[in-house]
Amino acid sequence: MPANRQPAFTRVGNHGGVLITAANTSSAGGGTIATDMFLAFTADATNGSFIQTVRWIAVATAPTTMTATVGRVYVSSVTSGATTSANTYLYGEIALPNIGADNASTAGYALEIPLGLWLKPGNTILVSNHAAPAANSNWRALVIAGDY
Repeated sequence: MPANRQPAFTRVGNHGGVLITAANTSSAGGGTIATDMFLAFTADATNGSFIQTVRWIAVATAPTTMTATVGRVYVSSVTSGATTSANTYLYGEIALPNIGADNASTAGYALEIPLGLWLKPGNTILVSNHAAPAANSNWRALVIAGDY
Protein backbone atom coordinates (compact mmCIF):
# COMPACT_ATOMS: atom_id res chain seq x y z
CA MET A 1 0.00 0.00 0.00
CA PRO A 2 1.48 3.37 -0.91
CA ALA A 3 2.17 5.75 1.94
CA ASN A 4 -0.29 8.60 2.30
CA ARG A 5 -1.19 11.36 4.70
CA GLN A 6 -4.92 10.73 4.55
CA PRO A 7 -7.03 8.15 6.39
CA ALA A 8 -6.97 4.76 4.68
CA PHE A 9 -10.47 4.46 3.23
CA THR A 10 -11.27 1.48 1.06
CA ARG A 11 -12.01 2.24 -2.60
CA VAL A 12 -14.51 -0.57 -3.21
CA GLY A 13 -16.47 -3.05 -1.10
CA ASN A 14 -15.65 -6.71 -1.39
CA HIS A 15 -16.71 -9.99 0.15
CA GLY A 16 -15.95 -13.67 -0.03
CA GLY A 17 -17.49 -16.79 1.35
CA VAL A 18 -17.10 -20.52 1.56
CA LEU A 19 -18.97 -23.59 2.79
CA ILE A 20 -17.05 -25.53 5.41
CA THR A 21 -17.48 -29.17 4.48
CA ALA A 22 -15.04 -31.06 6.74
CA ALA A 23 -13.44 -31.00 10.18
CA ASN A 24 -10.01 -29.73 11.20
CA THR A 25 -9.28 -30.57 14.82
CA SER A 26 -6.12 -28.45 15.00
CA SER A 27 -6.13 -24.78 15.90
CA ALA A 28 -2.40 -24.40 15.18
CA GLY A 29 -2.84 -23.46 11.51
CA GLY A 30 -1.96 -26.75 9.85
CA GLY A 31 -4.16 -28.29 7.17
CA THR A 32 -4.84 -28.42 3.46
CA ILE A 33 -6.82 -25.73 1.67
CA ALA A 34 -10.08 -27.11 0.21
CA THR A 35 -9.78 -30.28 2.33
CA ASP A 36 -9.90 -29.18 5.98
CA MET A 37 -8.99 -25.47 5.69
CA PHE A 38 -11.20 -23.32 3.49
CA LEU A 39 -10.30 -20.17 1.56
CA ALA A 40 -12.89 -17.51 2.36
CA PHE A 41 -11.17 -14.35 1.08
CA THR A 42 -8.06 -13.17 -0.77
CA ALA A 43 -6.87 -9.59 -0.29
CA ASP A 44 -6.40 -7.20 -3.22
CA ALA A 45 -3.10 -8.13 -4.90
CA THR A 46 -1.83 -4.53 -5.17
CA ASN A 47 -2.89 -2.63 -2.05
CA GLY A 48 -4.41 -5.20 0.31
CA SER A 49 -7.85 -5.17 1.93
CA PHE A 50 -9.60 -4.19 5.14
CA ILE A 51 -11.50 -7.08 6.74
CA GLN A 52 -14.45 -5.89 8.76
CA THR A 53 -16.00 -9.12 9.99
CA VAL A 54 -16.51 -12.84 9.36
CA ARG A 55 -20.16 -13.87 9.58
CA TRP A 56 -21.06 -17.51 10.23
CA ILE A 57 -24.40 -18.71 8.84
CA ALA A 58 -25.98 -22.16 9.18
CA VAL A 59 -27.12 -23.50 5.81
CA ALA A 60 -28.78 -26.78 4.86
CA THR A 61 -30.57 -28.47 1.97
CA ALA A 62 -33.27 -29.90 4.28
CA PRO A 63 -34.42 -29.03 7.82
CA THR A 64 -31.47 -29.98 9.98
CA THR A 65 -30.04 -29.37 13.42
CA MET A 66 -26.45 -28.22 13.04
CA THR A 67 -23.57 -30.01 14.74
CA ALA A 68 -22.23 -27.82 17.54
CA THR A 69 -18.59 -26.96 16.90
CA VAL A 70 -15.96 -24.24 17.06
CA GLY A 71 -15.45 -22.03 14.02
CA ARG A 72 -11.94 -20.70 13.47
CA VAL A 73 -10.60 -17.77 11.44
CA TYR A 74 -6.98 -17.67 10.26
CA VAL A 75 -4.79 -15.10 8.52
CA SER A 76 -2.50 -16.76 5.99
CA SER A 77 0.00 -16.05 3.23
CA VAL A 78 -1.03 -19.26 1.44
CA THR A 79 -3.72 -19.47 -1.26
CA SER A 80 -3.62 -23.22 -2.02
CA GLY A 81 -2.10 -26.47 -0.83
CA ALA A 82 -0.78 -27.18 2.64
CA THR A 83 -0.76 -24.68 5.50
CA THR A 84 1.50 -24.71 8.55
CA SER A 85 1.84 -22.77 11.77
CA ALA A 86 4.65 -20.82 10.05
CA ASN A 87 2.35 -19.29 7.41
CA THR A 88 -1.15 -19.50 8.90
CA TYR A 89 -2.12 -17.86 12.17
CA LEU A 90 -5.26 -18.32 14.26
CA TYR A 91 -7.00 -14.94 14.57
CA GLY A 92 -10.15 -15.89 16.45
CA GLU A 93 -12.65 -18.59 17.39
CA ILE A 94 -16.40 -18.68 17.92
CA ALA A 95 -18.73 -21.27 19.43
CA LEU A 96 -21.16 -22.43 16.73
CA PRO A 97 -24.26 -23.95 18.40
CA ASN A 98 -26.53 -26.80 17.38
CA ILE A 99 -29.22 -24.51 15.93
CA GLY A 100 -31.78 -25.43 13.30
CA ALA A 101 -31.16 -24.58 9.65
CA ASP A 102 -33.54 -24.50 6.66
CA ASN A 103 -36.67 -24.57 8.83
CA ALA A 104 -40.07 -23.47 7.55
CA SER A 105 -41.13 -21.51 10.63
CA THR A 106 -37.98 -20.69 12.63
CA ALA A 107 -35.33 -18.42 11.18
CA GLY A 108 -31.68 -19.16 11.82
CA TYR A 109 -29.34 -16.45 13.02
CA ALA A 110 -25.85 -15.36 12.08
CA LEU A 111 -22.87 -15.16 14.41
CA GLU A 112 -19.95 -12.81 13.81
CA ILE A 113 -16.28 -12.43 14.63
CA PRO A 114 -15.37 -8.75 14.20
CA LEU A 115 -11.87 -8.43 12.77
CA GLY A 116 -11.04 -4.79 11.97
CA LEU A 117 -7.92 -6.08 10.23
CA TRP A 118 -5.74 -4.66 7.47
CA LEU A 119 -4.74 -7.61 5.30
CA LYS A 120 -1.50 -7.44 3.30
CA PRO A 121 -1.69 -7.70 -0.51
CA GLY A 122 -2.43 -11.27 -1.60
CA ASN A 123 -2.88 -12.63 1.93
CA THR A 124 -5.93 -14.72 2.74
CA ILE A 125 -8.59 -15.40 5.32
CA LEU A 126 -8.96 -19.14 5.92
CA VAL A 127 -11.66 -20.78 8.03
CA SER A 128 -12.28 -24.18 9.58
CA ASN A 129 -14.64 -26.07 11.90
CA HIS A 130 -13.50 -28.38 14.68
CA ALA A 131 -16.31 -30.92 14.09
CA ALA A 132 -17.60 -32.30 10.81
CA PRO A 133 -20.97 -30.91 9.72
CA ALA A 134 -24.18 -32.95 10.01
CA ALA A 135 -25.62 -34.52 6.85
CA ASN A 136 -27.24 -31.97 4.49
CA SER A 137 -25.73 -29.02 6.39
CA ASN A 138 -22.72 -26.71 6.50
CA TRP A 139 -21.58 -23.55 8.18
CA ARG A 140 -20.93 -20.79 5.65
CA ALA A 141 -18.27 -18.22 6.52
CA LEU A 142 -18.90 -14.86 4.82
CA VAL A 143 -16.10 -12.29 4.90
CA ILE A 144 -17.19 -8.64 4.66
CA ALA A 145 -14.34 -6.45 3.46
CA GLY A 146 -13.16 -3.56 1.32
CA ASP A 147 -10.20 -3.29 -1.07
CA TYR A 148 -7.74 -0.40 -0.94
